[in-house]
Amino acid sequence: MLKKYGIGILFTAGAIILTIVIQFLGLLDLANYKILDFNFQLRGPLSSWASHQNKPNDSLDVVLIDVDDETFRLLGEIGWPYPRGKIWDATIKNLVDAGAKVIVFDVQFDARDAHTARVISVFNGVLPEGYIDGDKAIADAILYARERGTEVVMASTIKSEPSRIPPQILITPNAIIMEVNPDHGLVDIEEDKDHFTRRYPVFSALAHQPDIWRLSLGMKAVKYYLDISDDPGLTYDKNSSEFIYGPLRIPTYGSFTPTFLTNIYGPASHARIGASEPWQTFKRYPLVWIIDTEEFDLPELEEDTNWMSNFDPNSELNVMMAMYDPDFTVLQSPFKDKICIIGVSVEVMHDYKSTAFFDYLGAPTLMPGFEYHANATQTLLDQNFVRVLGNTIEFNQDSALSQIAMIILCALIAYIIIIFLDPIWGGVLVALEALILFNIGVGMFTADHLWFFKWITGNSESVGVPEPGSTLFVPIMAPLVVMALTYISNVLYKFILEQRDKHFLKDTFGTYIAPELIDKMYEEKREPKLGGDAGIHTAFFTDIQSFSSFSEQLSPEAVVELLNEYLTDMTDILLEHKGTLDKYIGDAIVAFYGAPVPVEDHEYMACLTAINMQLGLDKLRKKWQSEGDRWPVIVHNMQNRIGIATGNMVTGNMGSAMRMNYTMMGDIVNTAARLESSAKQYGVYIQVAEDTYLATKAEFDWRELDYVVVKGKSEPVRVYELMSTKGNLPEGYAEMLETYHEALELYRSQKWVEALAAFKVADSKEDMFPGRVTNPSRVYIERCNIFMENPPGENWDGSWTLTSK
Repeated sequence: MLKKYGIGILFTAGAIILTIVIQFLGLLDLANYKILDFNFQLRGPLSSWASHQNKPNDSLDVVLIDVDDETFRLLGEIGWPYPRGKIWDATIKNLVDAGAKVIVFDVQFDARDAHTARVISVFNGVLPEGYIDGDKAIADAILYARERGTEVVMASTIKSEPSRIPPQILITPNAIIMEVNPDHGLVDIEEDKDHFTRRYPVFSALAHQPDIWRLSLGMKAVKYYLDISDDPGLTYDKNSSEFIYGPLRIPTYGSFTPTFLTNIYGPASHARIGASEPWQTFKRYPLVWIIDTEEFDLPELEEDTNWMSNFDPNSELNVMMAMYDPDFTVLQSPFKDKICIIGVSVEVMHDYKSTAFFDYLGAPTLMPGFEYHANATQTLLDQNFVRVLGNTIEFNQDSALSQIAMIILCALIAYIIIIFLDPIWGGVLVALEALILFNIGVGMFTADHLWFFKWITGNSESVGVPEPGSTLFVPIMAPLVVMALTYISNVLYKFILEQRDKHFLKDTFGTYIAPELIDKMYEEKREPKLGGDAGIHTAFFTDIQSFSSFSEQLSPEAVVELLNEYLTDMTDILLEHKGTLDKYIGDAIVAFYGAPVPVEDHEYMACLTAINMQLGLDKLRKKWQSEGDRWPVIVHNMQNRIGIATGNMVTGNMGSAMRMNYTMMGDIVNTAARLESSAKQYGVYIQVAEDTYLATKAEFDWRELDYVVVKGKSEPVRVYELMSTKGNLPEGYAEMLETYHEALELYRSQKWVEALAAFKVADSKEDMFPGRVTNPSRVYIERCNIFMENPPGENWDGSWTLTSK
């Protein structure tokens, strides 16, 4: 009995340790993120929220001014970027007149106004008399707003430029706008590992100015909305891990991490979810409505609605209505005492965020970036923060204690269940334990512990909404994992031990380690380990010429189908010639010869593979051509480039102890990659390094290409074009090669005129098939012309330096 329980305790302890390690490595973070997103969607939007301050979405403090599709269409004649002296200054003034308290731009004004700059360039650097400088108009509008009690917050960003000293720079509005000293906030927002956006920065700092806290756009909006003083400004309370800013206490995501979890109030406001009208989490108004006054004519409308004039008591319509109806009252402005955030939702601008409500109710919709700022701003104003048990989802010094305690508690409960029950009933109760934990975790977020019963009965709309600031997220993925591990390790450990090696190797490593290596590991009964072996091997790189053009002309499905067919045929040829597939990188194939199984003639096999790949691609081209209009002409003329180099490299398992890959490393690998990419500069399709050429020159026909310094190298190398197997040159190419090599000797003897004439003869004999834009003769014709004007000197070694890959 003691032995039985001892093994059970041992496996339970192992499950606990393994779970902690998995959590420490961040392997459960993505799952916890998705559970957090599920919590948001179950809780539902807060746009009709009335539980905390009795305010529905039309009473939220933030409204959106959107450069949307309607705006883009109606202002199409004006063109983007819109003139600041016609559109943006009017936007500011109209919102000020409508009572906006804070106007926030999630639009960069760092460059000069494009329309003004164009006029200046036409008039030789001088702005014509009477023409309104767009940037000056913006500056005047900011002063106009300030005089009337409205603050305008502009967008700024931190950019990194590795070649710059210091490497980071703060990008603010341009100098003309900054003359009136507008405030600005940072718009930079980081994504999580799954490319969803969940956190919002309180501030950021330049690397060389870490003590200067530059507030984010939302923080600046809140500053002016709540009239927060700069003295003392933003401070940090270490005891509570909160930033203090005026009346706000902002819980940080981890100790002194200047971000907080954004409480997303609902789906994107332009989303159409089961209805014809947009969702309107926040009240959203097209920019074109804001500038639609009696003074502005919309170019695409025969008759303007003068929408903004409805809120102006001095507009002609309202004056006339007041004259006829003494009880007439002007419509209440929807912008009065609001934060108006201006941004762009037009899809072509690509300013979108994936949030928790991305696929709400089965309608995938991205959130415009400026609306994410709106959610963060409203979160700050409502103090409606999402707190995390342990401060962070990730495993770190903040969350370690709480996460380890939950892991141990759940593992012990699972173990107690298992030792007193048979495997079937034990599994049922462990599953019930997991369900209870999941219910508690979601219940803490929604403040409704009966949510599960409402959810399974289709009544999820009645799930509760927590009070402001009481939302708590519990990362439950690690406890769920430890329950499963404890159950499996105690009930099925014998089976797992017996099957471990085979399944581990097959399932985990079989997809990216050569089959020969898998067989070898089976025979020796050992697992892969980090490390490698040095040796002389041949590196092989190939990819499709101008593959990006294929993506432009084919649908994604057609690209995948075409690429799969191509890679299948090329990989079959590679493996038939004893090559080891390293990896696919898009349309590129990376391979090597001579490891893990030794290949004595690896140089020859690599070259033969290249020749047969060209022949195989020719068969594919003929097949695609025979299929008629199914494929465009660019597919009919597909070509691939190949680079081959032989030398010392290391092959072996590389990566981490948890995830490794059998691959190659070494300088010669980089050389082969450079040869493949630089082949396009010569108009050739198989470029080979000198060591490979010397080992195989008797078996193939060659063209000496160059004595060249490739990009990223300092020493010149001789490179060659592999033409064909010995004696199988295309018709006329033997004479062409003879002329070419004579011309090359004249070139290296600095006899430019004679070399130029000979290369022109060789060029006339080249096969310039579709897709081939140059050839080596043309390259040397250009060089001869250069050297006739600027000779290289008597000590020239005949080399040429490539300036691009």
